[in-house]
Amino acid sequence: MGDTRTDAGTTGRGLPPAVRAEILDAYEQRLRATGNAIFADPEARRQALCQANAVIDDVDRYGASGTAEMAPVATPFTLSVGRDRAQRGIHPVQSLRAATLLFEAALPPLIREYARGDADDGAVTATIAATLHRTIMARIETGALSYVGFLLERVFTSHLAERRRIGRELHDRVAHAIGVGLQHLDLHRIYQKRRSDRAEGKLDQAGRAMRDALSLTRALSEELRHSVGPAGLEDALRGYLKASVPSSVAITCTVTGDTRTVPQAIAEEIYLVLREAVRNVLLHSGSGRLDVSVEVCGTALTAAVRDHGRGFTPSPQDLSGGGLLSMRERVELVGGSLSICPGPAGGTTVAICVPLSGESR
Repeated sequence: MGDTRTDAGTTGRGLPPAVRAEILDAYEQRLRATGNAIFADPEARRQALCQANAVIDDVDRYGASGTAEMAPVATPFTLSVGRDRAQRGIHPVQSLRAATLLFEAALPPLIREYARGDADDGAVTATIAATLHRTIMARIETGALSYVGFLLERVFTSHLAERRRIGRELHDRVAHAIGVGLQHLDLHRIYQKRRSDRAEGKLDQAGRAMRDALSLTRALSEELRHSVGPAGLEDALRGYLKASVPSSVAITCTVTGDTRTVPQAIAEEIYLVLREAVRNVLLHSGSGRLDVSVEVCGTALTAAVRDHGRGFTPSPQDLSGGGLLSMRERVELVGGSLSICPGPAGGTTVAICVPLSGESR
């Protein structure tokens, strides 16, 4: 483990290396014993030990001088840790618990080292405890800010992708339908003068194209204004399926549990992901059957969209951009996971799992 302890912080002024090693070993053992998600991820564990090393340096520098005053910690490394934990799906609760474990591991050896033989060891103990607490919490604060910043970036990216999709729909489908209608109107005017027998047909075709454009515009308008309201995810999902899935596609929608208990922010993102999954089925699968399921229990929400069409197994390139990336990011924003794989009876299954306990998966 020695190589993981030299990436951050500077060497303390007087703390014996054996005491430093004792603290780091005790900290790592506590992370392991409590099943902390930081320990389970090798890179996150390495970063945590680097942070612990820097904390020990701070206490060695400030605590030994007899003062608990210190500058806030906002190093590039600490900022990168918060962002990296957001990317890895490590919930802030795990960071707070790790901070407590570090405090418990470090305080006894530090007090033993600095208060030894001091006539006012109570004051020294208080200074060491205050300094240890402040340097740990300064790093928690900095990491939390970068964690939140990363999630805000993801929210912006996800919403931007949704607006771009709406823009493509307007350009590729609505504008195209209007263009076709206008073309038929132009042909109607031409045929009125030359071939009156074909003029009426072009007028009918123009009418159909304009009605298609109107229908598409209404559908997009409905998507833009619709959200998960007080009635919950189930009501919004069933409403979308009823309005958007053609009668030629058989639908099975199964909901278990009360979706009204799902927090609004989670329900909204999951609704958008399920809606996109259904849209992909209708556009690409060629399936005449669509199965949608949602289950809410005390600790998690699971959902799936299954089709019985031609099947699709995404490549890494498919998941690095476009609609599939947006779907995955929306699920990850609320601490969940998304998978896309072949269905048990053919076709494709999009599966979602989101914890509802407030902690990382």
